Amino acid sequence: MPTSTRSAETASLPDAWVLLFARVAVAPLFLYSGVGKVLAFAVTAGRLPGGADGLGAVLAAGAIAVELGGGMALLLGLFSRQAAAVLFPFTIAATLMFHNFWAVPEAQVVMQTINFLKNLGLLGALALIAFYGPGAYAIQTAIKAGPKGAPGLS
Repeated sequence: MPTSTRSAETASLPDAWVLLFARVAVAPLFLYSGVGKVLAFAVTAGRLPGGADGLGAVLAAGAIAVELGGGMALLLGLFSRQAAAVLFPFTIAATLMFHNFWAVPEAQVVMQTINFLKNLGLLGALALIAFYGPGAYAIQTAIKAGPKGAPGLS
């Protein structure tokens, strides 16, 4: 993935706030979805190829790891680029598998279309984070900056 010439170190203060907002706005969806899958693991696995006793269980466990791990990484600003890069294809796959508005009964078309379009917006935010990084207000930036503090915080 190409790195931007703009980074957390060179970003302006408004850029830092936009990137923080993008991370904090997107993370809860993945965290909520991951916790939901944990709480209804058998149901989740049963909806996936292979079912609850087969490959579906492995896929559900992987989805939980991606959503909870990626969500926390985005929220904290730790490995945010990598998390966004993993969540991007994951979101594409989930969108095509579960929000295929073109193949659902008529009563579900509007709701699945809304979810499909919502996920397109998520992809935009994930692309922003993957390209620009976490911004100045992130744990990773503070660690990189060392004891003097994160850029833009002093």
